[in-house]
Amino acid sequence: MLKNLNDLIFKAKKALPKRLVVVSANDEYVINAVNEAQKLGIIKPILIGPQNEIKDIIFKKGLDHNQYQIIDSSSDEEASYHALTLIKNKEADILMKGLLDTKVLLKAVVNKELGIRDANLLSHVGLVSFSDYDRVLYVTDGAMNITPSVSEKINIIENAVKLTSALGYDNTKVGLVAAVEKVNPKMPSTVDADEVVKKIKQNPIKNCLVDGPFAIDNLVSKESALHKGISSEVAGNVDVLVFPTIDSGNVFYKTSVFLGKAESAGIVIGAKCPIVLTSRADSSLSKLYSIALAVVYEDGLSTVNN
Repeated sequence: MLKNLNDLIFKAKKALPKRLVVVSANDEYVINAVNEAQKLGIIKPILIGPQNEIKDIIFKKGLDHNQYQIIDSSSDEEASYHALTLIKNKEADILMKGLLDTKVLLKAVVNKELGIRDANLLSHVGLVSFSDYDRVLYVTDGAMNITPSVSEKINIIENAVKLTSALGYDNTKVGLVAAVEKVNPKMPSTVDADEVVKKIKQNPIKNCLVDGPFAIDNLVSKESALHKGISSEVAGNVDVLVFPTIDSGNVFYKTSVFLGKAESAGIVIGAKCPIVLTSRADSSLSKLYSIALAVVYEDGLSTVNN
């Protein structure tokens, strides 16, 4: 179990360095994070995009461009497909979004002929770490899937558990979030949660325990769960928070970061490699943590799969 996001840096430094390819790398904050990750020895960077702009950023920051492999590209689309070719040819291990529209990159990722989608569904898993909480919380999906169906929520859980298992979790505790802990026909989030739990009981997902619906306080506070008389191994001990829609997941994630002062990281799961998909509003530190998360995930997959 991760106690905080510094644990990611510690784990990443113990792994073999991974080849990170950045699409449209002409972004100062991205290069800041990539430079820090390189100095830590956890990645070997490949920067794709307008070469002159990338070199200009590197020069202004006083860095040595000879430390980077830079591939010139005239458009975001060209940069995306060049990066995917490197991934498919096993010449790169991790894909990272730079200064381009997310839709452009993901359109390339899911392309039937040239893409790298591996699972039934791509989903985002965000990590938030609070200074006064005893564990890192995994938040999904607050970035990609807008109103996931019951079957898609099961896919989202499968992706999240694939991540936690690669990070060393033995029995991930997954909680389905709603406004209340009781099923109410007028609240689709509770109905869906109940259906997800029933389906997973029929076809269990390895290495996890799934329960819900729960109000958020019952998942993150043992006292709240006890006060309400809730009996569940997930209540008060949750690792993964599965939100009913992108609205609720996104609001929780961003509120945690910008008001709760949580440190954060995030990657997309479901492709043939981890995808570092950060927002322009994310700090360089958040981007660094996301790179470290991708490194640890990619390294851990070999252990899980063997």
